[in-house]
Amino acid sequence: MMTKGQSRPATLPGFFLNASKPMLSFLRFLLFFSLFCPLARAELIARFESSAGTDLRVDRLPALWLEAGEAPTAFLSAGRFQVTWSGQLILEKRQRLFFSFAGQGQAQLKIDGKEVLHEQGTLGTSRSARIRLNPGAHDIEISYQSSDDGSACFRLFWQEHKGQKQSIPATAFRFAENADVTTAQQKRLGREWFAQLHCMKCHQSESSIGPRPMPELQEMAPLLVQTGDRLQESWLRAWLLDPRALRPGTPMPQLFDPKDPESTQKIADLAAFLSAMSTTPSRSKEAIDEKTVLAGGAKFHQLGCVACHTLPDATKPDLSGKRIPLHHVSAKFQPGVLASFLKNPSAYAPHRGMPDFRLSPEEVAQLSAFLQARATAPLPAFPNLQGNADRGKKIASEHHCFACHAGMPIPEKITTPSLERIFQVDWSTKGCVAPASPTPHPGILVTESQRQALLAFRAHGMTSLSLHDEAESAERKFHSLRCDACHARDQVPASLDRHHAESSPLVAHLPHAEEKLDQSRPHMSFIGEMLRTPHMQQAIAGQLPKKTRPWLEMRMPSYAAHAAAMSHGMARWHGINPQETSSLSLDPALVTAGQDLLSSEKGFGCSTCHGQGDTPPTAAFEVQGISLELIGQRLRHEWYHRWMDNPGSITPGTKMPQYAPAGKSPNPLFQNDATKQFEAIWHYLQSIQPQ
Repeated sequence: MMTKGQSRPATLPGFFLNASKPMLSFLRFLLFFSLFCPLARAELIARFESSAGTDLRVDRLPALWLEAGEAPTAFLSAGRFQVTWSGQLILEKRQRLFFSFAGQGQAQLKIDGKEVLHEQGTLGTSRSARIRLNPGAHDIEISYQSSDDGSACFRLFWQEHKGQKQSIPATAFRFAENADVTTAQQKRLGREWFAQLHCMKCHQSESSIGPRPMPELQEMAPLLVQTGDRLQESWLRAWLLDPRALRPGTPMPQLFDPKDPESTQKIADLAAFLSAMSTTPSRSKEAIDEKTVLAGGAKFHQLGCVACHTLPDATKPDLSGKRIPLHHVSAKFQPGVLASFLKNPSAYAPHRGMPDFRLSPEEVAQLSAFLQARATAPLPAFPNLQGNADRGKKIASEHHCFACHAGMPIPEKITTPSLERIFQVDWSTKGCVAPASPTPHPGILVTESQRQALLAFRAHGMTSLSLHDEAESAERKFHSLRCDACHARDQVPASLDRHHAESSPLVAHLPHAEEKLDQSRPHMSFIGEMLRTPHMQQAIAGQLPKKTRPWLEMRMPSYAAHAAAMSHGMARWHGINPQETSSLSLDPALVTAGQDLLSSEKGFGCSTCHGQGDTPPTAAFEVQGISLELIGQRLRHEWYHRWMDNPGSITPGTKMPQYAPAGKSPNPLFQNDATKQFEAIWHYLQSIQPQ
């Protein structure tokens, strides 16, 4: 159903003046949180214990879904375990609440030190007594024990009198930072950096790493084939000279000392070798007309490119936002290649963070023209040296470029130590991570905080590399793929909201640029329990047969290589079985009643904002809802009822009305029973065949 996600960028006073009443209530809620917990985070501490040991991590929600044989965390092997989530529950006002569980195993809930609920076996067969809680912070502890085979399913709900049970949102939880949590977070960050730096490409294991290792370990750096057809030699020299000067934060090591004349000659030789990998004759630059450039600039803004990139004529890097600069794009690509890259970004880098926007040929031409016309910053200076491709090939072999990049020559003898051997070494004094090492190694560019994280990871050993937790993996990808750049989650706004105004001058020439339907993007707070996993997977892979929100100028890009893992992990965030199937025996009487309830004549007037098939909504002036024919295929049944019961409790500021406060509908059908009416609408939605 229809949601209104985020407001347009505004100054703080204007934002408060123009905010809706629900949004103001939500903002007061957040302010209230900050008064009680100035040094706290909106999450819970999760302490996992098993015969394999103990692990501590930070969780947004007290929820789990694990099959037998799966690791409960990235640092605990599979088997029977227990977990305790602890922190505080924050309430804005006094409430009388019921609490309940769902799942399988054994669970206990304590609030302010008192047991509120305890269940064993099939969870959710009972609920707590109604508890009065005053506004403010309440200590909360949720304990859960898995089944004997290590499988786990757990969820926690609260419920007001006469309301639907609701998942407790992550924004209702807080925990205070402490040294143990900091250490636990450090080792996870170190593990992530170890994978992102492709350390195992050089330091391979002496035996199998395991059947389900950390998935990032299997990702590859860009392919270095036909390099001369794609990249300009001058850019390759600049990149090899100082990778972070062109892209701050890149995991690409600095292989050469830029102050050493011998190293600069090696750079010239290696660049010559890479440029010699060419099968097509050189091409001349195509003429660019200003009309196409203007159209490309508008498309750059409309697609929200500044969420991940600085403007192409901006030469100052965005170090805090970690956005990727574009000012050297013209100097990077051979003529015509930028367009090919925009059309298929993953052609030479299947695990690249740049997604596929499924651009039309016209859009490709426009964006390519805009970037070539505006991204014209000169490359850093490099000595005028003649490179030798034969020497460059030898250099590529000596530096083991093949380990990360397919297409590079493989040396006759590989001398890098194994994974097992490097974990026996003190990384603070020796090896790639050490600030200064007597042995030659690639110039791994890490900050001091990253170095400390890698050292913390090394202290816990290499076992975690063989473990895969789908929920943790999806959480890492949520950030590394920059999902949070376009989507808000919990109380954290999308970074695009901060940056979109930077590119707004690019649409200033368009008439009526602001006269359009609300352009908010979906929130991610409840994504895994809201959407069916197959729908999420199709959306992430860019395989939906019909666009869900056709009124948005932006579009959900494709991350085909990550779609299955992301969708399954997102479901697990909320304790949902990603393989869950739904079946419904349609009741013809309910289908008819549901159709009537959607109408303006006999029901709630849903067609005002929601179209169906080729029939548009009748009066969607500011906000439009998703087409009715798509809703039944997208939403989970349980979440649909929670949404219909009280939309504003899920998405503050939504335009979707609450039709039945306290479960009492104004419509007389089914004796004003809102739950029965909403179920009838569900039957109708399930009966619609998408066109």
